[in-house]
Amino acid sequence: MNTFAHLLGYLVDLFTALLGSVLLLRAWVYAQAIPTADPIARFCIALTDWLVLPVAKTMRASGKWHWPAILSAFGVAILSSILSRLLFGIPMSILGLVVSPFALLIRWGTEMVLWGTVIWVVLSWLQSASPVTRTLGYLVDPFLRPARRLIPMIKGFDLSPILVFILCQVILIIIPPLARGIV
Repeated sequence: MNTFAHLLGYLVDLFTALLGSVLLLRAWVYAQAIPTADPIARFCIALTDWLVLPVAKTMRASGKWHWPAILSAFGVAILSSILSRLLFGIPMSILGLVVSPFALLIRWGTEMVLWGTVIWVVLSWLQSASPVTRTLGYLVDPFLRPARRLIPMIKGFDLSPILVFILCQVILIIIPPLARGIV
């Protein structure tokens, strides 16, 4: 593979991962009932409306989940899988084309939890009164809560983000071969 194809493949992976992650974040913000006036919600809406609104005309968000955002993220994952296969010379197998988009969604969601937790920990030390810190706390709390049951606080220090970080890293070791379609 030449350098240009490698660079182009990297850029495709980067931009589709960013877009897919923001789409999943939009769905998670909706699921956690974060108000649309919140800065994180406004950020997600501003970056993804161009893709989500046309999908929302054919299907509505229902129940707890924002299905137009999830379907849009799945579409981005399919596009990323196909483009990566073409750029990196990975054969197009039916099984790979089915598994790869789901693996990408898991990877993007896991990276979102990982980075959300890291950013929340840093902000909680530096700017604990910030509205963004509070919202991030609401968004990562469903992942931290089970870890808090396993690891109690030590002298007021919450170690649960470390367990979440380790579990996310384990998932991110397992998922990339599936995301590349090597099944």
